Amino acid sequence: MKKFIERDCKILLEIIMLCLGIKSECMAILSAAGWRYNVRQGNYPELLGVYSFWMFLGAGLILLSMILCMLGKKARFYKLNFISAVFSISGLISCMTVLSKFCVYADQNFSGIGDSMKPVSELYRDRISPVIVPVILILILSIWNFINSREYRIELKQKRLAELNAEAPKIISEDD
Repeated sequence: MKKFIERDCKILLEIIMLCLGIKSECMAILSAAGWRYNVRQGNYPELLGVYSFWMFLGAGLILLSMILCMLGKKARFYKLNFISAVFSISGLISCMTVLSKFCVYADQNFSGIGDSMKPVSELYRDRISPVIVPVILILILSIWNFINSREYRIELKQKRLAELNAEAPKIISEDD
């Protein structure tokens, strides 16, 4: 029963991670694409082109870490969980750094949007901040996968020790 509940909980977390991850990463990528488009049109300064590159990179790293996290479920690919965690944290740092810098720029240079005059920085903060949730789920699932691969790692270590402590082949045959 415990394995059944554990497996179902893990599957539910993976589904939530994929749904929220794809949605939030698409929002980050589309925001960066909009900045890039406006830079090419001459509406925004080149600084936002640099921001768009880093936002693309951050969102791409988080998407890649989701894929690596899903591949890390198999015990023999346990090292992918560590790589997934590093990529997701790096992507989150990139996205949040760019978001904070863009919000400062937007507060200084843009007026509000719509009838309520909602600040542009608040609009982008609402769109890009949800990137945090899939990263937390990626970290939880990566740690979970790494812990579940413990038996495989112990077995691998015992196999290496057995090979290391195996009797060496005889150099001189006893027939001579």
